[in-house]
Amino acid sequence: MSGGTVAVSGATITAGTLDAVLGATITSGTLAAVSGATITTGTLAAILGATITGGTVAISGGTVALSGGTVAVSGATITAGTLDAVLGATITTGTLAAVSGATITTGTLAAILGATITGGTVAISGGTVALSGGTVAVSGATITAGTLDAVLGATITTGTLAAVLGATITAGTLSSVTSISQKSFQEATSLTVATTDAFASIMSVTTSVYGTYSFFVYNRGPGVNAADAIVEISANGTNWYTDVSTDSGIAVGSVEVLVPQRFLKYTRLSSKSTTAGNATTVDVYFNGQGT
Repeated sequence: MSGGTVAVSGATITAGTLDAVLGATITSGTLAAVSGATITTGTLAAILGATITGGTVAISGGTVALSGGTVAVSGATITAGTLDAVLGATITTGTLAAVSGATITTGTLAAILGATITGGTVAISGGTVALSGGTVAVSGATITAGTLDAVLGATITTGTLAAVLGATITAGTLSSVTSISQKSFQEATSLTVATTDAFASIMSVTTSVYGTYSFFVYNRGPGVNAADAIVEISANGTNWYTDVSTDSGIAVGSVEVLVPQRFLKYTRLSSKSTTAGNATTVDVYFNGQGT
């Protein structure tokens, strides 16, 4: 045929090419190729090597194998397989076997198994994070329980540490220490202190955490002037009681060791010139052993 229109009803076309099909319904058979057609309804049993440029394809049952390209999925459930890239998607539930190189901007992950997070911020609400090996940098966090094997270069601003093993604290203030291990020896010094005519405190120590402690006093001179020393104790750090004292003045070049006889929270060492107006200088050492 050349030109015109052919209306076909109930026919079977076994071969050849149709330039155009307008308003037809194909109920069965195989189309070798479809170019530029619009299928408005019905069911295709199988599609081999097709390109769909627009519209909506609803798939019920069966398997769709995707190789390359970009797929926009709305409201679907993907049960298995691998997606090379997901751009701008929201995954509301389910399990991802593996995610490589993705950026998750918001939402909630119920569980993460074996992931590596290279940047960004992870906010964890509830649940448990188990860390095995590696290094964790924590900024502004509160750790309520558990054990940290090592902390490198951190600043702890508040809270309570249940136990510290083998740590070195380089600066800062500890508001209270409940116990110092027996293996921990503590020393404090106050050197070249000039004496006055009245007893003046040279060194005050919070001794509530010590089991054994004493003060070592050395009169370094110069000259020949002696010095007296006393150990005072206090429960409140304001009112002091004289516990022990030197029997006689400590001569220049001599040493006296004063060991407190009574125990209170605070202990201090005070000294003065044995003879008024004849000052000298002393070195004071405190040695303490934890309980």
